[in-house]
Amino acid sequence: MTSALLPQTLALAWLALAVVLEVLGSCLLKLSDGMRRRLPGLAGLALVIGAFAALAQAIRGMDLSVAYAVWGGAGLVITAIIGALVFGQRIRPTGWTGIALVLVGVVALKLL
Repeated sequence: MTSALLPQTLALAWLALAVVLEVLGSCLLKLSDGMRRRLPGLAGLALVIGAFAALAQAIRGMDLSVAYAVWGGAGLVITAIIGALVFGQRIRPTGWTGIALVLVGVVALKLL
């Protein structure tokens, strides 16, 4: 790996961490039952704060628009799929269309 690739690779690693923390944090917030269960709620909040901290590191090495779009888009898609698989939430056909549009938008933003 060349030294020129290192900052980009590090930024992508921070971005991946931000996505994972955001998705896990959101799942814990769901499990908190509107913060009625404090332990999962507080852990969820801590993970979401950690996600923003990791995102802040990611944008040091990449464009804000790309980092935020990937973070938000990936978080949305992964959270929707987890919602369906783990929490039994139904994704309607229009929801799948929306997910596809988010993915197309993120790819278009990265390519343009």
